[in-house]
Amino acid sequence: MNPRFGALIVDFGGVLTSPLQDAMVHFADDLGIELQDLVRVALRAYAGHEDELVHRFETGDISDDEFSRDFAARLEEATGRKVDPDGLVDRIFAGMTAEEDMFEAVIHARRAGYRTALLSNSWGLSLYPRDRFPDMFDVVVISGEVGLRKPDPGIFNLTTDKLGIAPERCIFVDDHPGHLKGALEVGMTTVLHRAPKETIEELEGLLRVPLAAETQR
Repeated sequence: MNPRFGALIVDFGGVLTSPLQDAMVHFADDLGIELQDLVRVALRAYAGHEDELVHRFETGDISDDEFSRDFAARLEEATGRKVDPDGLVDRIFAGMTAEEDMFEAVIHARRAGYRTALLSNSWGLSLYPRDRFPDMFDVVVISGEVGLRKPDPGIFNLTTDKLGIAPERCIFVDDHPGHLKGALEVGMTTVLHRAPKETIEELEGLLRVPLAAETQR
């Protein structure tokens, strides 16, 4: 173990799962719309723009049904194509699959003695495999349940407070550079996730423990 660190904190969508863009490609194809239109509408809040609808949804201020209705209307306006709001969030992410190597890496880090946490901006609460969390995480912080969202410093501080570990002793993994910037501002060490193999290798160097599944056999 590396005495410099005491905890590993990871994002969910795009880190513990396949890339979110892959799911959006699948949804756009299924709906018959251009991917660029979906990305522009869906990720406005992640491109430096204010987006009250996404902000309110991710902080649990509106329900899945309210969000789906308004988001479907936004998509219709952008694409000219009728969008059924029923089950919209689940349909957007239907193509998302678990990155099992990343799940295993978190489990191995915890078994090695590091505290672990999930820190996720949520689009609803139905996508999380909660039955797997007890073996993985000491702390679970989901934006829709705590009323805060990344990159608000408050959600990072809430997570480290729950872990009982100072931010300076935490590593945070996310696939969005803007969220890493927020983590850096509170003192965390950050890892930009691009692919499981690269991330696991970087974490092994930082934590000084083996995390790849094949090394545990």
